[in-house]
Amino acid sequence: MALPEGASRANSPTHEERNAFILRHTLCVVSWIYAFWNGLFGVMAANMPQKTEGFYDSRLILLHAGLLGLAGTLQWKPRRGALAATLAAIAGSLFFAGLDLQRHHVETAFIDGAYAALAGVLLFKSRPPS
Repeated sequence: MALPEGASRANSPTHEERNAFILRHTLCVVSWIYAFWNGLFGVMAANMPQKTEGFYDSRLILLHAGLLGLAGTLQWKPRRGALAATLAAIAGSLFFAGLDLQRHHVETAFIDGAYAALAGVLLFKSRPPS
């Protein structure tokens, strides 16, 4: 296969760089999916006749959805603050998993905690090769 004009073999990414790229984009998509679902539940909670408050306030859920979306957006093409936003999204998911466990909702705690585990692994594995 011929290379495009002006391209050299030295400029093509290594296997590790391609793998990190794929894992980083996987992390983005996972973050966006979680952002969508959290946003959906936040909007539903905001439209309930009985208002939520405290740790279950719909604004807190929507804030976490925005943080998940921000983490995904910043990770797409690594930008300044991507690591901090992703770690904050992981912390938020762990917070909601802890709240779910306090209310004895193990299945929703598992879903919230799964983001933290999956994002942590993808974040670690998608580090630039040294």
